[in-house]
Amino acid sequence: MALLELNNVNKGYGTPGDRTEVLRDINLKVNEGEFVAIIGYSGTGKTTLVNMLAGLLKPDSGEVLLEGKPITGPGPDRSLVFQNYSLLPWLTVTENIALAVDSVFPDWSKEQRMEHIQKYIAMVKLSHAATKLPKELSGGMRQRVSVARALSMDSRVLLLDEPLSALDALTRATLQDDISDIWLRQRKTVLWVTNDPDEAILLADKVIPLLPTVPATLGETMLVPLDRPRDRKAMNHNPEFKALRNHLINLLLDAKGKNRAVVSKKLILPDILPEDISNMTSLQMMNRRGPRRRSEEKREEVEVAS
Repeated sequence: MALLELNNVNKGYGTPGDRTEVLRDINLKVNEGEFVAIIGYSGTGKTTLVNMLAGLLKPDSGEVLLEGKPITGPGPDRSLVFQNYSLLPWLTVTENIALAVDSVFPDWSKEQRMEHIQKYIAMVKLSHAATKLPKELSGGMRQRVSVARALSMDSRVLLLDEPLSALDALTRATLQDDISDIWLRQRKTVLWVTNDPDEAILLADKVIPLLPTVPATLGETMLVPLDRPRDRKAMNHNPEFKALRNHLINLLLDAKGKNRAVVSKKLILPDILPEDISNMTSLQMMNRRGPRRRSEEKREEVEVAS
């Protein structure tokens, strides 16, 4: 049995008379310990899909299951890393992570909880910043705090909704490598949402495109048979990596092209002819008969003696 499942899931927004269907016939299985990436264009419904797995949204129809049981709401068995860090600005790094640890492990002693918090702060290489507020951190450091908070809950499933999209390229690459290393040590079940083909193939065991149909649906599952750990410099020269990337990009581009609407429309020019009135006197303007029309124009042949 798969750990996470979506069976024939459909989701839309709005009222019955003014409704936008976002996702249709979504079928997904994620096994325990897998690293799965969902990739798609912005606005296709990736966040909606993650929020249903997190229990923040309910499907209109179909099933969202964890170990065969319906997901009815958020729970400590699933932790979510958002795009925008979601840190409380008046709390330090330690205190932000403590919010999650205290709620998930209320029976632990204060010493146990603090040791647990410090372990995950060190895991994301932020021990030197443990007492700092979010405003004192860079964007990459804030996202490290968000990842540490999610990991500290010791959840069975880690859901990441484009967690690195707001970061610069160098910081993003560093965090990709760090998260990949953490996953290799812990082997948590991970579902990562992204719009970056290179990121998806570099990190995941399976990559599944969310095709930009209307409504969107999942495409074919791509297995990533590349050995771990993966070196990003070596990947740039790896023919298998290049072939996977090209196949994935072509899948998304082809789906985008098929979804493009083609409209044929006959254009009719206005019947009024242009007229220069810039040099007319006031009297001429008053005596104008009105605009000339194309339908009134007549062709006339005149013989001219040579």
